[in-house]
Amino acid sequence: MSNTVIAPSILAADFARLAESAGAVEGSADWLHVDVMDYHFVPNLTIGLPVVQSLRKATTLPFDCHLMIADPARWAPQYAEAGAYNVTFHAEAATDPVAIAKDLRKAGSRAGLAIDRDTPVEGYLELLPHFDLLLIMTIKAGFGGQAFIPELLDKVRTARRHVDAGHLELRIEVDGGVADDTIAACAEAGADTFVAGTAVFGAEDPAAAVRRLRALANG
Repeated sequence: MSNTVIAPSILAADFARLAESAGAVEGSADWLHVDVMDYHFVPNLTIGLPVVQSLRKATTLPFDCHLMIADPARWAPQYAEAGAYNVTFHAEAATDPVAIAKDLRKAGSRAGLAIDRDTPVEGYLELLPHFDLLLIMTIKAGFGGQAFIPELLDKVRTARRHVDAGHLELRIEVDGGVADDTIAACAEAGADTFVAGTAVFGAEDPAAAVRRLRALANG
């Protein structure tokens, strides 16, 4: 579980060339992070299930679907059925996170729990044995291109202590403002999975950007 995972976010890619963008990081990235926003849970609208289904045919990269949506109990399993490797939903949108995690696994994916900027992580630590991944936002969920908030790494440290103490098989992912100048601090705090949008797809060579981020995280 200690190996580094770099998951470029297609939220920062050219939406008219998503397949090409996925291809640009295939072979360098570990996962492709897919930000799904519904204009209800967050005040933004991005891509949905039909795009995920189509894009799934265009790349061999495992999909890390991050659902910033209302009613994940209804919609999350459909992303698993569409072929996502990992489906993460927000704790703030779920009345029974463990039940959703079980449904995701039945549908064929791993289950992730996301914690937004203003949500304390402590209240969810006891649920972590039911999950494969904990996503800690290092910005406010809903928009790309925001500045990294270093104070939120305290949540990562808390989660890492809990995971290590319980010997849990759980990835800790960070999302928001992860770039060359912030990824080392995220890794030092205990993250092992890193979502990077603009730092990858805003670069002249996205594959080289992924390799650089990996080296900095492992540094």
